[in-house]
Amino acid sequence: MTRATFLIIILSIVLSGTASGQDGFSKYADPAGRFTFDYPTSMTLKTAGENEIKIFHPGATLRISVFIQERQKKGPVTAETIADLFRKLKQEMKNSSVLEEGKIKGLDGTQGYTIFLYKDHRGLQLVQLVQYYIAEERVLQMVISDRTEGFKNLEKVIRKIHNSLKILKPSLK
Repeated sequence: MTRATFLIIILSIVLSGTASGQDGFSKYADPAGRFTFDYPTSMTLKTAGENEIKIFHPGATLRISVFIQERQKKGPVTAETIADLFRKLKQEMKNSSVLEEGKIKGLDGTQGYTIFLYKDHRGLQLVQLVQYYIAEERVLQMVISDRTEGFKNLEKVIRKIHNSLKILKPSLK
């Protein structure tokens, strides 16, 4: 390798890091100013209205979806509200097992996450991290999913995405 080739490679790495974020992540900022989170610059962002964002990698199975939905039962959040949310998740993900549950440190409000292992309709074994934030009238749900081996290989990246969620408007209005 010549010195000129080496310099071109180094320069392209430096410039691509500058253009796409120093750590390979971009920040998604909700146009309504409700929340932000980071996602890998190698992924493609698609919005489907003001309350749905989908991010995917064309050559991999890693997927990120964010939804804001109206709560059916309005009012203060109770333990029953959270139990209802988990009942709904378990109905959607039959034959699933919970690998981990918790809360993001530094994120105030009624929030938490669950990591599920399940088989999809094609028989593929998948892992899904479901992050939720419950406001009085709305629920934000972030779902990060991948095949089990992909989740294991990308766990550090997935944790960074999940831990980067910031709620800017606690009402989600």
